[in-house]
Amino acid sequence: MDRPALALCLLFALCFPVLAAEPVGVLQGVGVFQLDGNPVAGNATLLDGSRVESSDSGAELRLNSGSRLWLYTNSAGRAYARRLILERGAGQWESPEGFVLEAGGLRILAEGGRAAGRIALVGGGRIQAVADSGVLRVTNFAGITVARMRTGMALEFEPQQKPAVEPPFEITGCLERRPGGYVLADPVTGVVEEVRGERLGQEVGNVVEITARLLPGVKPIEGAMEVIQVLRLRRVSRGCPVAAAPAAPPAKPGAAPAPAPTPTPMPAPPAGMSGAKKAVIAGVVVGGAGAGAAVFLLQKKEKQQGTISP
Repeated sequence: MDRPALALCLLFALCFPVLAAEPVGVLQGVGVFQLDGNPVAGNATLLDGSRVESSDSGAELRLNSGSRLWLYTNSAGRAYARRLILERGAGQWESPEGFVLEAGGLRILAEGGRAAGRIALVGGGRIQAVADSGVLRVTNFAGITVARMRTGMALEFEPQQKPAVEPPFEITGCLERRPGGYVLADPVTGVVEEVRGERLGQEVGNVVEITARLLPGVKPIEGAMEVIQVLRLRRVSRGCPVAAAPAAPPAKPGAAPAPAPTPTPMPAPPAGMSGAKKAVIAGVVVGGAGAGAAVFLLQKKEKQQGTISP
């Protein structure tokens, strides 16, 4: 090979890694923030896999896929074309279907259209989240749904150590008969599971507490998310309570479709969803997140103003 051709090959080999990192959006902030370990002020281009660390004034990420994300102060995350991995701190986002927010071993995505939410890593392996608009589906990394959050829902998640056997299910709810089988709707997480086991018919219409295991690969009946096999069942009460009215969505300034620039207080759990009540779905402990949640306590209004534009 002649020298010019060899030089061209070497140049291509050196440039290829740079070309492989495609731009996925833009980063905006007030003050100085860190982008891939380098201090940056003002605006910057986000490449696929860029790591962002916010300063005292936070940072805004606008992705080409149509998602908008805000890292609160002293938070960090890694951005990709259709996902963000929150590594530290808290933030909020607004995204279409197909975008995934990962945090603490969980994945959160919009279901049925655009959705918006807030999230915080609060220590001890716990994650707190609130749905500001739309429907958010929360799964573990195996893809099992652990919560379905409607507008106004606030939950706290605590993934357990990876079990040696199938992840456990411990849920309480009203047992219903539907065409083709039985389902149990958990009021804490919004998850509906098809349940299989003995003597279920005599508990239809009652509130029951069950311990169960997942039946992987089994197709659930319509309206259910997975199929679980009952290992233990205990009746909690006769009859099922009347469904509570859905919680009002958090107030938002004006009519802007994007999330509010300043985090607003996380709503209290809706009626019937006590902060002390918990469920275990696929090895993840899920409970109501009360008004003291860290999602909105991390920031002061004066620090957020000017950071996030509508």
